[in-house]
Amino acid sequence: MTSNNNTSKRKTLTPRNDKKPLINQTDQTKSDTLKIPNKLDAVEIIEKAFNHVSNNDSDNEVNQCSTTNNTKNNDRHNESNQIPEFKEEHQNPELSKISSIYSRYQYNFKNYLHELHKALIKECNYNLIDYTSLNAQFSIAPISNIIEQTLQAVKDKKIFSVLGYFPKITLELKNRGWIEKRDPYRPPINYSYYVKSAPYMINYIESPPVIPPIDENEAIIERLKNVQSWSILKDKRSDLIFVTKKRLIHWSSLSEFTSVSQMTKHVFCTKNGLAQSLQCYKNVKSNLMFPRCHYIRSEEDKVAFVEDYIITALISTLKIIVKAIENNIRIFTENGNIPFKMIEFVKRCISTFLNTQIAGNTNIDIWKFKDKKEVWDEFMLHYTKLIVDSNSKFDHEYTYEFELDVYAKCKYLLEKVKTYCPQHYIDGITNTWIIKPTSNCSGHGIMLSRDLQTIKQIITEADVLKNNYILQKYIERPLLIHTCKIDLRQWFLVTNMNPVVVWMYKEGYVRFCANSFSMKNMHESIHLSNVRLQMKYRKSRSQRVPEECMWDYRELQNHLRKIGQEYVWDELIFPGMSESVYAVLQAAKDNSLYREKTFQLFGADFLITENFIPYLIEINSIPGLNPSTSIIANLAPTLLGDIVKVTVDYEKNSFADTGLFVKVVPEEQKLAPVISPFISPMAVMDSLFKSSTVELDSPHNSSAVEMNGPCNSSSTLDPAPFTTGYHRQWMENINKKLAALRIRVNAQQTRSYSRNKNHNT
Repeated sequence: MTSNNNTSKRKTLTPRNDKKPLINQTDQTKSDTLKIPNKLDAVEIIEKAFNHVSNNDSDNEVNQCSTTNNTKNNDRHNESNQIPEFKEEHQNPELSKISSIYSRYQYNFKNYLHELHKALIKECNYNLIDYTSLNAQFSIAPISNIIEQTLQAVKDKKIFSVLGYFPKITLELKNRGWIEKRDPYRPPINYSYYVKSAPYMINYIESPPVIPPIDENEAIIERLKNVQSWSILKDKRSDLIFVTKKRLIHWSSLSEFTSVSQMTKHVFCTKNGLAQSLQCYKNVKSNLMFPRCHYIRSEEDKVAFVEDYIITALISTLKIIVKAIENNIRIFTENGNIPFKMIEFVKRCISTFLNTQIAGNTNIDIWKFKDKKEVWDEFMLHYTKLIVDSNSKFDHEYTYEFELDVYAKCKYLLEKVKTYCPQHYIDGITNTWIIKPTSNCSGHGIMLSRDLQTIKQIITEADVLKNNYILQKYIERPLLIHTCKIDLRQWFLVTNMNPVVVWMYKEGYVRFCANSFSMKNMHESIHLSNVRLQMKYRKSRSQRVPEECMWDYRELQNHLRKIGQEYVWDELIFPGMSESVYAVLQAAKDNSLYREKTFQLFGADFLITENFIPYLIEINSIPGLNPSTSIIANLAPTLLGDIVKVTVDYEKNSFADTGLFVKVVPEEQKLAPVISPFISPMAVMDSLFKSSTVELDSPHNSSAVEMNGPCNSSSTLDPAPFTTGYHRQWMENINKKLAALRIRVNAQQTRSYSRNKNHNT
C-alpha cells in the first residue's frame, strides 16, 4: 500500500482551536475513536498489539545523536524532543525532461529568502506543538494503516533513514511506499533555534524545505504515525540511508544489505588525492583535461615545480615576442630596458629542452638551478619586466629584416615546443600559479602568484604535517561572460565503482567572479569564484553580472546561442565534462574502497577556456545543496528527487525515468559515432571530420582554417588540445578536427545567410 493511496483515505481534522481538541468532526459518529492523552499511550498500544514482532535483525547502523545541521548555534540548542515529519498532499505529474530543464523556476533573488524562511518557520512551529497535551482524537483507521504499512515495508525492504535535513528525499521515498525510521525525539535540525532565527539563516540549512508544507493537522498526524512506526522499527535495520556526512554512519555495524549514500573511501575529493590519481594518465591517450599540478611534499617536488615554472617562463617569452611582432608592436630599440641577449638565452634554452625531449633524456645541466642561480635570477628579472611593463623594449637597433629573422626563429621554436607542452594554450604569458592548501576548502587560504620567490617562500614555510600545498597552473585564458570569469559546478552521481557507473546531471550552476577579469590584478573578487567568497562582493560587482553572481545552465546555453556558439554545449562542454569525470573515476578505482549497495553525489568544478574546452579543477564530496542562492534553491529539490529516481526506480527497472541524470557511456562501449550529449569531444570531431567535404590542405580553404568560430572570421584559430597536458601524440590530429568542426559550422551559417538574403530580395 503506497502513501498516495493512504493520503486519499486519510481523515481530515478541523483547524485547532485553543478551547477545542483536535477531532474529526465528520467521522466521529461513524467509527470508534482512540484517545491519545500522551505520547506513551500510542507506544504502549503498538507494543501490546505487536509484541510478536522479532528483533533478531536489529542493529545500530546510524549515529542518531549527530543529525543536526552544520551551524555552531544548532549544536548549542539540541534539547528539542519534537518529531520532524514532512509530507506533501499531492504532486502534479512530472514534466518531461526537456521542459524541466528550460522551464522558469519558482524563486528569484528577491523572493527566495522570504519564501523559504516562511516555509521553514511553518515546519518548525508544527514540530514544536506539544501534541500530547492536545488530547487529540482521530479515527482508528490511520493507526491500523500505519501499522500495516510498516510491517509490509519491513517485509518489502522499504525502510529508510535520512541523517540530516533533506525533506525532499523523505517526501520522494514516502510517495513510493517507503517508511521512515526516525527517532521521534531527535529532529534533523533544531526547530527551537530556527523559529527565532533571521531569514538569512536559511542559507545554512543542508537543503531547501519542501514547499508547500502540510497543514498543522496533517503534521500532527504524521508525527503520531512516526511514533507508532518507530516502536516497530527502532530495532530494525534500514534498507536505505541517505546521508552526506560519513561520520554519522556506524560503518562497523552497518548491514551489508543496507544501501547508503556515501562511499567508504574516495581519494579524488582531496586536492592532493586528485592530483596523485591522475599521475597515471601521463603519456596515455585520454580526453581528460586537468591543469598540471605539483603536490609539494619533499625537496624533489619543489625542484620539479621550479623546472616547470622556468620552462613556462621561457615559452611565455617566445609568446610575448611573437604576439608583439604579429600585432605590429615595435619591441626593438637602441635604448631598450631589456638586453637582447635574453632572447638568445631563451632560444638556446628552448632548443636544449626540445633536444632532450626528442632524445627522451630529462637529466640535463641547464636545469641545475642551484649551480646557475645568478643566470636564472637575471633571466627572471628581465622576464618580470617583460610581463609587468607593456612598454618594455629589447636593446637592439630596429630593422625590418632583423625583426623578421627574430620572428621566424621564435615562431618556429614556439610551434615545435607545443608538441611537448600541450597545455601551452592555457598557460598564457604571465606564468601565474594558484596555491591551494590541501587542508582547506571553500576558497579559504587560496593565493595566486606569478613570482617564483614568493611561491617558494610559501611552500618552504608550510607545516609539512598539517598544511601541504598543491601548486596548480592557473588557466590564464578562461571564457569570459560580461568581461568576468566563470566556472561551472557539475553534479554527478556514482552508483558503482566496479565497474564504474556514473550519471551526469544536465543542470547545474555557473559561478561568476564579481569583477572584470585581468591578469594584472590578483584580487580574489576577480579570480576566485567560490560562492561564499563572492557573496562579499555582490554589491560592488560589475554592471552586467547577475545579482547573485550565478546562472543556471539554461541561462549559460542562452548566452552561447546569443554569441553564435550554440553547438559548443552539446558537442564540446557537456561531453567533455562527462569524459573527464569518467576518466577520474577510472583512475581512482584501484585506490578507492567501495562496498556494494553504495551511491554518492559529487560536485565537480570545471573552468571553461575561451575556446570552450572544460578543464576539471577539483571534485567535492559534499556538494553544497544549502539554498545560498535562488538558483540553488530551485535546483536542489529537483536534483534530490532525481537521485531517488536513479537509486530506487532505475535500480528495479532499467526503463524507469531518471530525471535529468544521464549515464556516461565509455567510448569503447559506443556502437556508432552518433552525436549526442553522451559522446566524447573526440568522437564528435572524428565524426564531423570524416563527414566533412572540406579539404583542410586545399589552398582555397586556407582562410577558412583561420576562423575562430562562426562569429569571428578575423581572428586566428588557436584550438586547445583534448589532452591532460601530458599527452603529445594526438595534438596535431585534434587541432585539425576542431578546425574542421568550426569550418563546417561556418559553412552552414554562410549557406543559411545566403538563403535568407536571396529570400528577402
